[in-house]
Amino acid sequence: MEKKPLDGPFGVEISGLNLTQKLDAATRAHVNSAFVDNVVLCFRGQSFKTPDEFLHAVENLGRPMPPVTATYRLPGYEAIEELTNQATDKRTGDDLPLKRGGSWHTDHSNLACPPKATVLYAIEVPELGGNTEFTNLYLAYDALDDNTKQRIRGRRAFHAYLSRRAPRKLLTRTKAEEEGSSGCWQPLVREHPETGRAALYLNPMRCDAVEGLDEAEGDALLDTLYAHCEQPQFQYSHRWRPGDVLIWDNRCALHQATFDFDRHKLRYLHRIMLRGDAPRLAI
Repeated sequence: MEKKPLDGPFGVEISGLNLTQKLDAATRAHVNSAFVDNVVLCFRGQSFKTPDEFLHAVENLGRPMPPVTATYRLPGYEAIEELTNQATDKRTGDDLPLKRGGSWHTDHSNLACPPKATVLYAIEVPELGGNTEFTNLYLAYDALDDNTKQRIRGRRAFHAYLSRRAPRKLLTRTKAEEEGSSGCWQPLVREHPETGRAALYLNPMRCDAVEGLDEAEGDALLDTLYAHCEQPQFQYSHRWRPGDVLIWDNRCALHQATFDFDRHKLRYLHRIMLRGDAPRLAI
């Protein structure tokens, strides 16, 4: 097993590891250490003959959890989701393709215990374009001025399923799904449970209000923080290859898919999220 930096300010590529094999305790610990230290981890050249092989590989990294909506779960699998540029909202009958993941977000932050990580397996990807981009919220927090840090530490934001300010729509939920994902208050600055570091915890898709601020003040603060996080020095853009397995830390990163490719080309991946804990307020 070898590690080398990805082409950005964070992230590591791991080679020489076959994820179809069960990892021993020492290897799992080494992989997890690389994950929490580098935010994004890429395993090149993986090949899973069945979805079960992918599921078992991910179980080496954590406990899978199902997505909030069942719309695109792989038939027969609760925790594996199909991610494709050909997706439409099957529940509304709208034939227009959804740009799923096509703006900055962190997964399911409207849950009391959001997923700690997301894993994608690239099955078919376009030769050009269709990258997944990441912004490191450790780096973004560290670069804030002291006055802003003081203003936001100890403060919370409300994460709804879909913010009134969201830049795109999300999948339609059933009544049962709505009851389990209505939203909750989350820290603006989150203490990572494994590293102890402070990171911004934001979501342009879901943040709807800021604790202690009126709507205009809260919106202005969120917009300032979003613009700060989107600076290039905090970002890594992953160019996919078939067989890539990518895992990232939802506790300290935003991500987004890009759609700068021929939409007649298929972009098809499998996705599994890993269970996490309730975010801890950094004070």
